[in-house]
Amino acid sequence: MLFVELDELTQLCGLTGVIGLGIVILFGILVLYEAIIKKERILFMFFLAIIFTVSPWLPCDIGYIYWLITKNEIEYQIYVLLGTFGIPIAIIAWLDIYMTIMKPDKKKVVLISYAIFSLTFYIYLFYFLLLVPDAPIKAMIGYRRTPLDINYKGYILVYMGVSIIVGTYTGLEFAIVSMKMKDNLVVQWKGRFLLVSFILFAVGAVGDALLELNTIMLIIIKIILMISSLFYYIGFIMPKWMRKLLKIE
Repeated sequence: MLFVELDELTQLCGLTGVIGLGIVILFGILVLYEAIIKKERILFMFFLAIIFTVSPWLPCDIGYIYWLITKNEIEYQIYVLLGTFGIPIAIIAWLDIYMTIMKPDKKKVVLISYAIFSLTFYIYLFYFLLLVPDAPIKAMIGYRRTPLDINYKGYILVYMGVSIIVGTYTGLEFAIVSMKMKDNLVVQWKGRFLLVSFILFAVGAVGDALLELNTIMLIIIKIILMISSLFYYIGFIMPKWMRKLLKIE
C-alpha cells in the first residue's frame, strides 16, 4: 500500500478538527455527568445531540489520527459511515428536546415522521455503500476531495440539507423564545448564547456540507463550529462559572 502524503495546510485542518473533537467530547462528558447526577432525560438527549452533531467531521478528525499512525487514509466505506451514521441520532435527539419544551402535543408525530425520514436515509446509505458493488458510489454517495475531506452527493446531501434547515430553524425559534422570558434572566442569557450557537452552526454546516471549500476555509469552518459547540453547551447548561461571570446568580 502506498503512503499518502498530506500537505501542511491539510495537516493543520486535521489538527484543528482533532482539537475541536476533543473539546466537544469534553462538553459531552460534562453534560452526561449532569444527566446522571440529576437523572434528567432531557439532559441525556442533549448529550446525544452535542456528541453526534460532530459526526460529519469525524472522518477528518479520526482520519488524521489514523494517518499520523499509518501514513494511509481510512477506507472509503468506513470514512462515509463515520461521517453519516450519527447525523439522524443528533437531529432526532435535538427535536426530542425542542418538541418536549416547545410543542409537546405534536412531539410524537414529529419524532415518528423524522424517524421514518431517517430510516430511508439509512436504507439508501447502506444499500449503495455496502450492498451494491457496482453502484456509482461517487455519484450516489460522494467523492473525496482530499484524504480528509469529502463532498456528499445524492440523497445523503438532501438529508443533510433538510437536517441543517430543521435544526437551525427550531434552534433559532427556541433561542428567541428563551430571550423573551423577561422574568428569568438566566433563561434570557441561555437564549442569547443559543442564538449565536445556531447561527454559527448554520454557517459552518452549510459551508462544510453544501459548498466546495479550500483547505483554509475548512480550517475557518472548523473553528466556527468549535465556537458554536461552546455556545451550545453554555446556552443549554449555563454552568456556574458563566453565571458568576455574567453576575446573574
